[in-house]
Amino acid sequence: MKNLRAHAAEKVAERLSWCTAKRDQSGITKDLAEGKDISEVHGLGEAGLFDEFFYFMDEHGVSDLFGALEPTRKPDSTVSFHAALLIYCMRITAGLSFFWHILPVILRSQALMRLIGFNGREVREGASERRLKKRKTTPEIRGPLCPDSIAGSIGAITAPALEKFFNGVIRILAARSFFPKNVHALLDASAM
Repeated sequence: MKNLRAHAAEKVAERLSWCTAKRDQSGITKDLAEGKDISEVHGLGEAGLFDEFFYFMDEHGVSDLFGALEPTRKPDSTVSFHAALLIYCMRITAGLSFFWHILPVILRSQALMRLIGFNGREVREGASERRLKKRKTTPEIRGPLCPDSIAGSIGAITAPALEKFFNGVIRILAARSFFPKNVHALLDASAM
């Protein structure tokens, strides 16, 4: 499991490489000792990177497009669809190949789940009805919801809604000049 977490942390840092912060504990310590004010301190863990990534999506209007992805059927969970969608974004960004990888890497992380809006009790005991089934022994950290619940929510998104979402994201990024002027690509129609 440690290798899985290390791999995910590496992928997050690699994919969100626009984050330019770096560690300088000795410089911060020196400045504090000299009585200087520290203007900002940023966490460099996955939570800090995802916080910046979610801010980037909000700032550029990508988060506004999430409403178009609402599933047509009511999910089984009491957890909001938006929370499941953000956890899914974390899974993709972290390079986690399988849904069950999100349990030890993402769902049990209080820092990451706090970004989504869960509190410590929900991370420890669960945020859905399953938390009401008390066990005689103290369980390990359960995460606010199970990977199957997230998979069910994401699986309920229709193909036309996904198409509309991705086209909207591309329009937003193109309007802000995130793409080069000339794109050379080949579309293989047989793959569709």
